[in-house]
Amino acid sequence: MSGKVIILGGGIGGLCASIALRQAGVDAVVYEQAKQFDEVGAGIQVWVKGMEALRQLGVADAVRSAGAEVRAHRFFNAAGTPLYSADLAGFARQHETPMPVMISRAALVGSLAAGVDSETVHLGRRIVSVEHASDSVTVTFEDGTSDQADLLIAADGINSMTRCQLFPDVRIRTASYRYVRSLVAHPAPVGQNVFAMFLGRGNRIAVGDCGDGMLYWLVGMKNPTVPLDGDPGRLKADLLRRFASFPEGIASVIDATPADTLIHHTVRDLDPIARWGKGRVILLGDAAHATTPNLGRGSGQAMLDAITLADLLRTADLTDAGQLGRVLDTYSRVRKPEAEQLQRTSRSIGNITSWSSPVMAMSRDVIMKTIAGRRQIAGIERQFAETAAIRALSGESQRPAHN
Repeated sequence: MSGKVIILGGGIGGLCASIALRQAGVDAVVYEQAKQFDEVGAGIQVWVKGMEALRQLGVADAVRSAGAEVRAHRFFNAAGTPLYSADLAGFARQHETPMPVMISRAALVGSLAAGVDSETVHLGRRIVSVEHASDSVTVTFEDGTSDQADLLIAADGINSMTRCQLFPDVRIRTASYRYVRSLVAHPAPVGQNVFAMFLGRGNRIAVGDCGDGMLYWLVGMKNPTVPLDGDPGRLKADLLRRFASFPEGIASVIDATPADTLIHHTVRDLDPIARWGKGRVILLGDAAHATTPNLGRGSGQAMLDAITLADLLRTADLTDAGQLGRVLDTYSRVRKPEAEQLQRTSRSIGNITSWSSPVMAMSRDVIMKTIAGRRQIAGIERQFAETAAIRALSGESQRPAHN
């Protein structure tokens, strides 16, 4: 391998790409606009495939110790009636795979940052332009400095400036509901090591054990009454009103959360992109396939992107445009089907779980207790089986596996 790579973005995808490329012997440098490693958000579930990816990157143990294993998924309606549950611990034992982990975003980024070669990371570098040439890519920063490489990996999120330059017609879609999320020191309403969701009419809340007594919670709500930049106290009061009739312990989670820690935002994803890059620029993670977070698997997709791309670049001559074109084609072909299926499924689930009509909400509960619930459980088990296959492949080749 010869040549140099620039990674734009020091979030989950960019840090995973840095670690994976170093393992593959690829010279890469990371530029992040923030002055310190940080991640906007409260908590995150690293799905089973993501945990397998982190094992290959050598940071799974650090992530597991900083969070809490998710041993079960449990879904209820607003009255507390069980809809369905999935025994993740049982699937992990059966298929000999890791379990998903619930962790604060800050702890996840910190664990990844600890696995990166600090000399290759530059913080506080905001880009202002990316110039493409046939034989190189040049990045210019706000302070007037610039850097040049043979390949640019854009891991700069859903608002990626690089993607906007390459594909200006790609649309960011906004869902019909909003999210509010936070972390709080509070007992888990349905027990430790459990991710639980309670579905009401237009309002839903998920709670997950993050370890060390911390709970991650997330609310999806239709028909918001408080502006995005509105008073946090009003927002908290509105949430308490919405969830006052939910099972015991749910409203107390919100009540125990300081209003100034509430993160209130729209929910967005991307239209599918035909090819995840162009020329000497390749998109990774949310820059390529941002997904609504209804299934909690988006971070794992970025991790799989990183491992797949690093494996493909392991023997490539980065100065050879033809080889880079083949890498981009293979990367897109391998990774797009699963990522785009996740986009479609997550968007559909977000819409269904946000139904506010009484009749539709009752129908949804019946469907989730029967057909949809069984399909969800079967789909989850397939994820564990596929992860076992990835692990077996990586064990045979001693190289990072791709999905």
